[in-house]
Amino acid sequence: MNNVYLIDKPEGLTSFDVVRGVRKKLGIKRVGHTGTLDPFATGLLIVCTGAFTRLADYFHEYLKTYKATFVLGEFRDTDDITGKVIKEFPLLKMPIKQIMEVLKTFEGEIEQLPPFISAKKINGERLYKLNRKERAVKPEKAKVFIKEIKVLSYDFPEINVEIICGTGTYIRSIARDLGEKLNCGCYVKSLRRLSIGDYNVQDAVTTDNLKPMPQKDILYRFDAVVPEDKTLEKIYSGNEVYLANFEIQTDKARVFTPFFKELISICSVKKKENGVVLKPEKVFIQRGK
Repeated sequence: MNNVYLIDKPEGLTSFDVVRGVRKKLGIKRVGHTGTLDPFATGLLIVCTGAFTRLADYFHEYLKTYKATFVLGEFRDTDDITGKVIKEFPLLKMPIKQIMEVLKTFEGEIEQLPPFISAKKINGERLYKLNRKERAVKPEKAKVFIKEIKVLSYDFPEINVEIICGTGTYIRSIARDLGEKLNCGCYVKSLRRLSIGDYNVQDAVTTDNLKPMPQKDILYRFDAVVPEDKTLEKIYSGNEVYLANFEIQTDKARVFTPFFKELISICSVKKKENGVVLKPEKVFIQRGK
């Protein structure tokens, strides 16, 4: 059962709770998601089933959009509303101009320190397991990309922001770092993922009302190809194929069965003078299945 689901994760559930719910609902074991959301966060979670769990790497390339509320005046051990207060500051209103100037410094490719309590692994162990009792293990900084941080509104001490960023970016770290640069403390009060690439939470469903994405819409930034039967046979076997007098604009292509019924492969594309060569990177359906 190869499918992709856009799910609106509710507050209070872990991303794995959602995966577990999909497994139970569909009665299958092979289920995974393409990017963790913290339990207190809500919003878009892309869940893949069957062989499509191998699509995760492609979804990781998409930028993500979040809406968050930051609160000035405190540091918390989790960098969000669920944590314990570890330091408080006098409530002195910060000028919005100063806040925006600091947020601007986080845009672009930066080195970011993950939260001390997070799903980041250190020597195979999750940080939240290592640091729940005391902040003993410090994670290493990682390179992340933040395209834009936009201030939507400011009602001291709360700042509502929209953030567009790449995979691996921690919104909680942005809040913490803002608090450090302003020397006033900061944490995330609420967080919602609005989109992953062109996939929007407005199109998402719940685990109680599962509806798969049409196969033709999966990774639709890649060009789509419906080859003739002989060519399909080769792709089923993982062999590269040459398509004469054929043009593909993207560096990868999606290969479908007739009428775009089933996605069977993601192929790399090598352009030739009079056509293209498709080399399967992943094949999702074996012939006869």
